[in-house]
Amino acid sequence: MNHIIKAGEVRRHMIKKIRLALSLISFLLIFVYCLAFASRNSADVAVNFLVGEPLVLPLALWFGFILALGCALGILVGAVTILARKRQIRRLEKQLADAQDRLGRLP
Repeated sequence: MNHIIKAGEVRRHMIKKIRLALSLISFLLIFVYCLAFASRNSADVAVNFLVGEPLVLPLALWFGFILALGCALGILVGAVTILARKRQIRRLEKQLADAQDRLGRLP
């Protein structure tokens, strides 16, 4: 029985290493692409926010800001969803424990 558990642990460990390697490769490819994109799109773009003077920054920097804002909003929405699901799981676990307790008291 021990060799089965150890084999499962080894498999999980290998899967974690493969995921980490794929994540690092993906990150490096995206990073290199972003550098190339930034070097090709360095033209200044003025954005007028309707208040004050227009803000002038390179196009690649505007894209970076928008990407970061989108990621932050996605993380925020994901966190709210996860918290709601955890709350629902706690409520359902409590209902299950109450139901099991009532079943245990039946004659």
